[in-house]
Amino acid sequence: MIVSIAWKNFSRQGIRAILNVLVTALAMVAVVFNLSLYNGFQAQATRNMIRTDVGGGHYQAPGFDILTPTEWEDTTHKVPSALKKLSSAEKAEVLVQQGQLYPNRRLYPVQLRGIDIDQTLLDLPLDGLKKFDAKLGDVIPAVLGVKMAKKAHLKQGDTAVLKWRDRNGVVDARDVRVVDVVTLVNPRVDEGVLWLRLDHLRNMTQRMDEVSWVAVDEHHGNVDGMKFQSVEQLIADILYMIEQDRRYAKIFWVILVFLAGIGVFNTQILNVFKRQKEVGTLMALGMTPGRIVSVFTLEGSMAAFLSVFLALVLGTGLFAWFQSVGLDVSHLAESTIPVQEKVLLEIHPDEVAYSTVIIVAIMILISWLPVRKITRLDPTLALRGRAIT
Repeated sequence: MIVSIAWKNFSRQGIRAILNVLVTALAMVAVVFNLSLYNGFQAQATRNMIRTDVGGGHYQAPGFDILTPTEWEDTTHKVPSALKKLSSAEKAEVLVQQGQLYPNRRLYPVQLRGIDIDQTLLDLPLDGLKKFDAKLGDVIPAVLGVKMAKKAHLKQGDTAVLKWRDRNGVVDARDVRVVDVVTLVNPRVDEGVLWLRLDHLRNMTQRMDEVSWVAVDEHHGNVDGMKFQSVEQLIADILYMIEQDRRYAKIFWVILVFLAGIGVFNTQILNVFKRQKEVGTLMALGMTPGRIVSVFTLEGSMAAFLSVFLALVLGTGLFAWFQSVGLDVSHLAESTIPVQEKVLLEIHPDEVAYSTVIIVAIMILISWLPVRKITRLDPTLALRGRAIT
């Protein structure tokens, strides 16, 4: 009976009911869309970092820190036997040293990054280095990323002078030739990085069998002399940045819920004020104030329940369309964020569920708050329309 009365009263509200349902549904869609977009951004950034640099984690030389280039020469380590026996698909040995490049009579500090050319763990387009022998010739072959080549004003086939120090502190210099310029989706392995064959860099610096780190497919237990850095530790800055953006997004979430709640709240206040005679009649017929409050609360709650259905319909169409076009983030190409492709939504069912439950619960609470005063109405005054002034 209560449900039937509530539905009839709700349907009679006309345009007000439609607007309440529409606004609440749009708020639900916007909240889920916002969360899913951040998930997609994080998933793509993480995926690009893992496949181009991180792998399943790094076994690093003791004391190595990628942010302290002046100490790179002092923080290398011989590859332990436990890591040597891994296949090329399970590990990628990397040696990082500091160098100075002199393109077109200018000084450009660079990170000399030598990588095992036979590795298949990391997705790096360094095939241009495979055609060269392990023995170092008069000219050092190197591969540059597009961003690095643009800033250094170098192109494929260009030659520049490269200077570095070996393990004994002896300064050496030789010509380096850009054998290929490739697109790297991860700016961290592009900007300021000069890619070399690992055997060439070891020969140049007299660091045979030494590495700065070994990227692996997964944690292979404790390895003597090297410290393991997990994926979460290696991409902590990216995760922190996205988490900070999520916090700011919560303000947007609160605003949307507030706007949706205002509509329901105003409707309930108007209902109580305009329908005093109806309330008085129901009381005179023996309906308890608690049941009357239930009727009004259920009327307001119906906007939330119907909005869930409408949000499902609108969201399905919107999300399907968005997945076909994606979000263009080409403007981030000059940033250090490893996201350059179109970002797609990453929908997590648990986030959709708890977001929907929270919004519906808030709508029900807002539907109940304005009608509490019904329990304090005098039936005789309500019948005369003077219980609330």
